[in-house]
Order: sequence, then C-alpha cells, then structure tokens
Amino acid sequence: MRKTYDDKSWSFLIASPAFSGPVFEESVVLLLEDSEDGSFGIIINKNSGKTLGELNADFLSTELADVEVFEGGPIAKDRISLALCIGDDGTEGSFSFGVSPDKAREALNKNNTARIGAFAGYAGWEPGQLQMEINEGTWIVCNADVNLMFDIPQDEIWEELVLRECPQYEKLPPPDEDQVDSN
Repeated sequence: MRKTYDDKSWSFLIASPAFSGPVFEESVVLLLEDSEDGSFGIIINKNSGKTLGELNADFLSTELADVEVFEGGPIAKDRISLALCIGDDGTEGSFSFGVSPDKAREALNKNNTARIGAFAGYAGWEPGQLQMEINEGTWIVCNADVNLMFDIPQDEIWEELVLRECPQYEKLPPPDEDQVDSN
C-alpha cells in the first residue's frame, strides 16, 4: 500500500522570517508527532525566564531545581513536560519527551552527558492545518538535531537554522532602524 501522508515527525519547524505573531515569531518547533489526525510539538527557543524550582516547590530540593523552563507553546501552558537527552556533543544519543521527574533525576545521577529540558505547554495543529501553513510559507521544515536545543544558546537557534536552511537570507540587509522605530 502506498503511503499518502508525508509524516514530518521529528523535524524542526522554523518560523519563516516573514512570519510575525506573538507566539511563533522567530520560533523553532520540535515536531514530535505529525499524522493525518493532527500534529504537536514544542517550541524550543523561547525561555520563560523561570526554573522548575521557581515554578514548583517540589523541585527545590532536587537536581532539577535549576532546570530552565521554556515556553513550549500556547496550549496547556500550565502543564510542564520534561525532555531528556543523553549523548555527547555531536554524537547520536537518545531523546525522550514526557519523562517523569524521577526518571530525569535518575538519568542525571547515572550519566554525566544527560541533559534535561522543561517545557510549559505545547503547540498543536488540527488535521491538515500544519501542511497548509507549510504550503503558505509560514514554516521551513528541516531534519531535527536535538543537540541544538542544548548546545546553542536559545536566542541564537532560530537565526542559526534559518541561515543554515536558507542561506540567501544572510545577504539581506538588516532592517533600517529608523523605519523599525517609527512603526
């Protein structure tokens, strides 16, 4: 049987430089699941400015207290999900999303290459919605490298991926500051 749906699970969605909006402007989304029934992922480059310990006192006396929390998306913003990445710089490793705090602490104690990410909320799309947005040019799709989440400062990930995937943007002049300030 011929596969008719183009599954983009485990890809990065990079917001187009032309896109503007309060949630997804200059966002990079790790697309965790993409199917005919809909899609969901997490924004990986919008730091909330909070740590797990600041958001939940249960984490204060654990190894997870200082883990930065990212704004994972506009849906269920009160729900914190943990991601676990194990692997050295540039090497293939493992990535798990939705791990329990106990599993995250255990991994940190057993493996010095383990890295934890915390995400408040997630991004979701109805069936066909994401493909329509991709076709409209809202998103640039590329293979996901989860090490980027931990190896590149969050405020540099979007630009790094845009220029990697669309090098022609590097040749564009920066915006005229006078025009930006007058808008």
